[in-house]
Amino acid sequence: MRATVSWQDAPPDRDGLRSVCYDVAYKPDGSQLVTGMGNRVLVYGCQDGALLHSLKAHKDAVYAVSWSFEGSRFASGGADKTIIIWTSEAEGILKYNHNESVQCLAFNPCSMQLASATASDFGLWAPQQKSVQKHKVSSKVLCMGWTKDGQHLALGQYDGCVSVRDRTGGEKVKIQRGAPVWSLAWNPNKRETHDVMAVGCWDGTLSFYQLNGMQVGDDTRLGFDPCSVSYFGGGDYVVVGGTDKTARLCSKEGTVLTTLCERGSWVWCARARPGHNAIAVGSEDGSISTHALTFSTVHGMYKELYAYRDLMTDVIVQQLETDQKVRIRCKDYVKKIAVYKDKLAVQLPDKLVIYQKIESDDPDDMQYRMMTTIEDNLKCNLLVITSHHVILCMEKKLLLYTMEGKKERTWSMDSVIRYIKVNGGPEKGEGVLVGLKDGMCLKIFINNDFPVELVNHGASVRCLDMSAFRKKLAVVDENSAVVVYDVKTKAVLFEGKGANSVAFNSVYEDMFCYAGDGILSIKTADFPVHTQNLDGFAVGFNASKIYCLHNISMQTVVVPHSWSVKNYIKKGDFDGAYAVACLGVTNKDFMNLGLAAHWGMNLEVARKCFIRCRDMKYIDLVADTEEGLKKGEPAFMFRALSLAYQSKFHEAAKEYAEGGRADKAMEMFTEMRMFDEAKVWAEEYAKTHGGGDISLTDFVNRQAEWAEETSDYESAVNMYVQAKKFEKAVALVGKNNWRDKLVDIMRVLDVKDDAKVIQQCAGHFARWGDSSHAKEAYNKLGDHAGLMTLHVQQNQWDDAFALLKQHPEYADKVHLPYANWLADNDRFDEARVAYRVAGRSEMSTRMLEQLTLNAVLMRRFKDAGYYYWLMSEEAADSLPKDSRALLSDDDEAKLARFHELKDRSEIYYAYDYVFRAMEEPFSSCLPSTLLNIGQFLLSKFATHDEMPMGISLSYVLITIAKHGEALGAYKLARFAYNKLQSLRIPAAWQAEVDLASVVARSRPNVDGDDLLPLCFRCSTTNPLVSVKGDVCINCGGHFVRSFVTFEHLPMVEFHLADDISAKEARRLINEDPPNKASGSGRGGGGDVLDSGGDQRMMFDDGTGDVKLDDAFAQQMVAPNSLIVCDRNMLRNLPPSEVVIRPSGCALVKPRYYRLMDADAPVTVDAAGNMYETDEYELACLEQGRTPFTRKGVNSDAEQDNYAMVPEPETPPASQGKKKPGWGTARAVGTVRGLEFGK
Repeated sequence: MRATVSWQDAPPDRDGLRSVCYDVAYKPDGSQLVTGMGNRVLVYGCQDGALLHSLKAHKDAVYAVSWSFEGSRFASGGADKTIIIWTSEAEGILKYNHNESVQCLAFNPCSMQLASATASDFGLWAPQQKSVQKHKVSSKVLCMGWTKDGQHLALGQYDGCVSVRDRTGGEKVKIQRGAPVWSLAWNPNKRETHDVMAVGCWDGTLSFYQLNGMQVGDDTRLGFDPCSVSYFGGGDYVVVGGTDKTARLCSKEGTVLTTLCERGSWVWCARARPGHNAIAVGSEDGSISTHALTFSTVHGMYKELYAYRDLMTDVIVQQLETDQKVRIRCKDYVKKIAVYKDKLAVQLPDKLVIYQKIESDDPDDMQYRMMTTIEDNLKCNLLVITSHHVILCMEKKLLLYTMEGKKERTWSMDSVIRYIKVNGGPEKGEGVLVGLKDGMCLKIFINNDFPVELVNHGASVRCLDMSAFRKKLAVVDENSAVVVYDVKTKAVLFEGKGANSVAFNSVYEDMFCYAGDGILSIKTADFPVHTQNLDGFAVGFNASKIYCLHNISMQTVVVPHSWSVKNYIKKGDFDGAYAVACLGVTNKDFMNLGLAAHWGMNLEVARKCFIRCRDMKYIDLVADTEEGLKKGEPAFMFRALSLAYQSKFHEAAKEYAEGGRADKAMEMFTEMRMFDEAKVWAEEYAKTHGGGDISLTDFVNRQAEWAEETSDYESAVNMYVQAKKFEKAVALVGKNNWRDKLVDIMRVLDVKDDAKVIQQCAGHFARWGDSSHAKEAYNKLGDHAGLMTLHVQQNQWDDAFALLKQHPEYADKVHLPYANWLADNDRFDEARVAYRVAGRSEMSTRMLEQLTLNAVLMRRFKDAGYYYWLMSEEAADSLPKDSRALLSDDDEAKLARFHELKDRSEIYYAYDYVFRAMEEPFSSCLPSTLLNIGQFLLSKFATHDEMPMGISLSYVLITIAKHGEALGAYKLARFAYNKLQSLRIPAAWQAEVDLASVVARSRPNVDGDDLLPLCFRCSTTNPLVSVKGDVCINCGGHFVRSFVTFEHLPMVEFHLADDISAKEARRLINEDPPNKASGSGRGGGGDVLDSGGDQRMMFDDGTGDVKLDDAFAQQMVAPNSLIVCDRNMLRNLPPSEVVIRPSGCALVKPRYYRLMDADAPVTVDAAGNMYETDEYELACLEQGRTPFTRKGVNSDAEQDNYAMVPEPETPPASQGKKKPGWGTARAVGTVRGLEFGK
C-alpha cells in the first residue's frame, strides 16, 4: 500500500504558548477537521486543508477535542480546566469547568452525552442535564472511549488500570495493565459479535480486550510507546502513533503491517477520516498533516483459480466458475501472491510460504495445507510459482528456487522485466512468458538456461498472453496498443487500440478479448470486433466467461457469442458456428443455427443443435430429411417443411410451388384449417396440372373438424351431416346433449348402412333416460337384445319381462340383474327366489347365510330360525332326488348339513320366545308354554356339543326355574337353579339366584303330577327333564310337540316294513280293509271328511277311545322296540288316524304317526312341524301367515305334497269346491311363493 500527503500545516506559536497538536477530531461526515494548537481551536476543511476557523476561547493549552455523533456540535478542553461546547458554525454555546486540567473528551456515539476527565475525576454531561455528574477516580485519566452502542465508557489511567463504566458512571469491569494506558479505542464494526477494545500502554505494547475484561490474543510488542490508538477502515485495521515519530498500520489482531508516515517528533494523535481512506496526524512539533492511503491489489491467477489479499494479512482463494472461496489466515503482512494448479505461494515480510491443495474426492473441496516455508526475506518485484519451483523477478533477473529454498537457475535479461506469466507445460518443464521494457517477448522453459525469443514488439510490454494451441501471441504495450502475432511466422494478425489487458479464450483458438477505456472488445477469427462496456482489466477468458479485475474485486462477465455464430452462419461455416456456439449461447441461437444448417443441408450440425434445444419435432425433421434424401426426394420439400415448422406458411407454400408441388401447399393449408388459402393453392395446382377436382365432401369434412376444434360444435354437426360423417356428428351431439337434433339425425339414418350410428344414438338416448326414443332406435334396428338391456338398465322390469315372454333366449340378461336390484332394495326373499331362477343358487345361499348371521347378531332369533329353515330347503335341493342313488362324500356332507340346519331352525324358533320373555317387560306367552319351551330346548341342548351362537343357557335355565317354581315343578326348578349356580351369570342375577335356590331347596323335591308328560304309547308318566332327551323313559318313543304351546301331542310313531315304499303305503292306507263289513268303515264307524285338502276324523260312538286289540296295539305294548306296519296293518289303519310328517329331503324318508286322541286335531306345516289345529289357526289369524314357514294362508291354494291327504270312504257327489270342516288330522295348504316378476 502507499500513503501520500494530501495537505499539512504547522501553525506558529502564539501568546507565549508552544503549538503542540495533542488531539484531532473529524466531523462525522468527514468534511471538517478540528484540532487544538496552543490555546486556540482550529477548524480545517478536509478537502484542501483550508483553515476555516481559528477560535481563541481557552486561556491555556488545548488538550482534547471531540465531535458529537450527528456533527452539530464539537467540544474542546484543556489546561485552563474549562470545557467549551461549540456549534458546527464555530459558535460557543456552553462552558463548564473542572477542578483540574481536562485531559480527554469523548462524545457518546449514540447520543449527545459528553464525557470529560481530569487527574482526579471524570464528568458526564448531556443537554437535558442541569449540572455535570462527576465521579472520583483513583488515578489520572489519560484517555477514554465509548463502545459502539454508547452503553459503556472505558477510562485509561496513569496507574495502568482500564476502568469500564456504564452510562451513569458506575464501574463494571476493571483491567489491570503494568504501565500507563495512554490511548484506547473500541472497534466500531457492528458485525463483530463482541465489543473489542484496543489498548496502548507505555510499556511498548498493544493489547485487545473484550467488554467483560477478557484479553483477546497476546500483547503485540511495538518497539515504542503508543500515544494514539484508533480504528481505521470500519474496524478492520488499527492506526498506532507514538514516540518513534511514525504512524503505523496494524491489523485488528495487532499485527504490524506497514508504516504510513514519519514525522519530525512524537505523534500524539492519528485519526481516520470517516468514509475515506485517509488519516490525520498531529505531532509534538505542532504540525498537522493528512495522508491518503492507497491499497494496492496483490493477487495471482491461473485459469479459473484466483487468489487475492484481504485485510492485508489473509489470502482468499476463489474458484471463479463456482464462486467458491476459502480463506487462509497468514497472520502477517502479505506482500506477494502466486497460484498455479494446486500450489499457492505467499510472500510475507520475512519468509515465503508454499501451500498445497488437499486432495479430495469432492471436486468442490478447496482446503489448503502448508507445504513448506522458505525462511528468507526474498525481495522481488514479481512472483510466480510452478509445480515444483518458485520464480522471483528482480528488475532484469529471474531467479528459480526449489520449494525448499535452493536456487537452481538465474536468467539475466537485457532490459527490465515488465510482465511474467506461467504458460503451462509438463511438471519441472513449464514455460514462462516474459515481457521486457524494450519490447522483447520471450518464452523461458524452467529446465533450460536459454530464453526463446518470440517476437520483438518494439514498445514496452504491459501484458502478454498465448493462445490455447500456442500458435498466437497477444501483446499489450505501454501505448495501449494490442497486437496479435503468429508465433511461427512473426506476422501481425491483428492490431487494436485502447487496451490495458488481453486474454485468449482458453478453449477456442481463434478468439481473444482485450479491455481498456471502459470497453471490452472480443475478436473472433477474421470477423469484425465486437465491443461492449466493461470497466477494469480482462485477466481471463474461458468459453463464454470473461474474468474482469475491477478495483480490488474480480468479476465474472458472461458474454454470449451470438454475434460470432451469426457471422459464421453468414459465411456458411456451420461447423465453425457450432464450435463457437458450444462456448455459450442461448437456446434461441442454437435453434437459429440448427435451422440454418438444415437449410444448408448440414444435417449433422442441425441434429446437434436441435438435441441441445431438446426439440423432438426438429430432431424428427432431421431424421425425416436424411431418410428422404436417401430415397431421392428433393431437398426443397424438407426446406419447405422446415419453414412450415417455423409458422412461415406462405414462404413454405412458395417453396413448394417453385418445386412444382402446389398440391403439398394445398394439403398444408387444409391441415391447418386455412380453407380459403387451401382453395387458392388447389386452383393453382389445377392450373399447373390441367385439372384435378378436389372433393367437396373432403373440404367440408375438414372444415367440420376445424369447427369442432374451435368449439363451434353446432356448425361442426351440420357440416358433418352434410359430409355424411354421421358417426362424428352423433358423437358431438351426444357430447352436447342435443336431444332433438339427435332425433332428427337418427330418423334420417339408413338401417343398412348406418346401423352402428343408430346403435350410438340409442346409447345416447339411454344415457339421457329418454326411453321412448331409445326404444324407437332399437326397434328400428330390430335389436331386441339392446332393447332388453335398455329395460334392465332403466329398471323397467314390467317391460323387460313382457319382452322376455316373447324372447325367452334373453333370460340371462334379465333374471340376474333383477335379483341384484331386489337385493339392493332390501327385498331379500324375492331376491333369493330370483337368484335361484337365474341359476345362481350360490348367491341365494350366501345371502341367506348373511341374513341368518345378521339375525343372530341382532338377536332376532325367530328370523334366524326361519332363515335356517330356508337354508335347509336349499341344502335339500342340492341333493340327489333319487333316494336310491349312491351318495358321494360331498353328498353325505350336504345331508348332514341339511339335518343340522333344520335342527338349528327349531332351536332358534323356540328360543325366541324365551329371549323375548326375558328381555321385554310384557310377554304374551303363558308360563306353561315357556316351561314347555325350556324343556324342549334342554332336550335339544343335550344332543349338541356346544351352544349355538347367540343362545344363552342361563336365559333358558332362569325361565325354567321361575316358571317351574310358579307352576309347582319344584324339582325342575331346583335342577335349574343348581345349573345356574355353576354358570357365569350376570352380577345383577347372582343374589337373586342364590336366594331363589335356597327357597327352592325348602320346597318338596317333586314336580306336580299334572305337569308330568304321559307317553301315549305305553302310558308311562315321564319326568319333565330326562338325560335321554325328549323320549319316553320306558318305551323310548319320541315325543311330538306342538310348535305353538310346545305341549306333547297324542301321537305314536310307526315305521313301514322294509319292502313297502312311501307311494305304496299311501295306496294301502287308502284301500278298504280286507274284513270290511257292508255299510261300515274302518276304525269303528268313524267318518272321514276332506275339506280343502285338510284331513279330519270324526267318531260316531262318542267314546273317543281307540281299540287296541289289533296288531298295531299289540306292538305298542312292546317297550324299546319300533312299531313296524306291514301291508295288512296299513290297510286296517283308518286314514283319518294317519299323519305323514314330510322330511323336506328326497333322501330322507317321511315319518308316520298314528293320532291317539280324536279330540286333539293336528296340523302339519311345510317344514314338518306339528300343531294343535286350534292353536295353529289362531296363530295364523294373529300373524296373517303360518307361524314357522311364514307362508300366506289361502284356502283355495293347491294342496302341498308334504302330508297325506285322506280319501273319503264315499266319493262326494260333486267335484266342486269343498267346505272346510273340523277333523282330527289335516295338512296345511299354503302359498309356496309369489308369482315371479310381480
